[in-house]
Amino acid sequence: MEFILENDDMRVVIDSHGATIKEIIFDGDNMICRPPYAASVIGRIAGRISHGKFTLDGVEYNLPKNENDNQLHGGHEFDRQADWDGSQFGDTIALKYHSPDGSNGFPGDLDVGVLYSLSKDNELRINYVATSNKNTILNMTNHAYFNLNGESSGEDVSNHILEADVSKYVPLNSDLTPTGELIEVSDVFDLREGRCIKDAVESSNSQCVLAKSGFDHAFVFNDCKDFNLYTNDVVHSAFLSCPDKRRVVTMKTDYPCFVCYTGNQMKEGPHMGVCLEAQLLPDAINKNGFGSIVLEAGKMYNHFVSYKFGFLRGE
Repeated sequence: MEFILENDDMRVVIDSHGATIKEIIFDGDNMICRPPYAASVIGRIAGRISHGKFTLDGVEYNLPKNENDNQLHGGHEFDRQADWDGSQFGDTIALKYHSPDGSNGFPGDLDVGVLYSLSKDNELRINYVATSNKNTILNMTNHAYFNLNGESSGEDVSNHILEADVSKYVPLNSDLTPTGELIEVSDVFDLREGRCIKDAVESSNSQCVLAKSGFDHAFVFNDCKDFNLYTNDVVHSAFLSCPDKRRVVTMKTDYPCFVCYTGNQMKEGPHMGVCLEAQLLPDAINKNGFGSIVLEAGKMYNHFVSYKFGFLRGE
């Protein structure tokens, strides 16, 4: 089932399968590219769980593995397996999904809600809420690939500039799981003054080479208090711009970090989109110092991300 949000400048199409953003039409172009499942909600866990294992409350859980020796994106339950129930109330779309105890190896009957809303000033907001009847782990995001040149332009995102007040990034192992370190940003990973995506794509930095020419890394916001699931009282920002088209999208979130993936291995062609996946730290359940992603039984998971579309100054 499809739902449509519109204002004077934008049109957003949401599909209930995977709670997927199918289109974001702004300035006459689609701002996202559309390989299958690309702009869907990811869960239960965004990113990779190393070796498909974690321990919670003294119990070791072994998850189905779908990438090398790891589990990627929660086994793709929320995006590829889930038909969400949906309804629309004015400028808000409400989607809900029940993930049963044991689904893809995770404990707890989990009830998830996602709200999409569009403001008059071109801000698309995504709210994530969830509760479980057992302690479980949860880290949700959306996997939209932005291309501010326009989907039909045929141009990649190497001309985009990413700016964010980030202090650290998470380096990767050879299997693209986090090493467990938090490294001060420097060189191509320093986004504080803005960084052209082309710099990462062409970088000889060993981490960019490992990620197949670009970023596939988590960046930690400078002013975050901690990385815990229940901490959401600080709003952080990042900016993705396309000077050639004078377009910019501003991301705001109460998550402590975002994963930037520069589309290095997209089947449609490398670097045809760039993801800004606001979330909790990846593989946190297996990494000391990465904060807790444990959703306690009966308590509420509540986070948001928004993407506001506009033009660079001077337009």
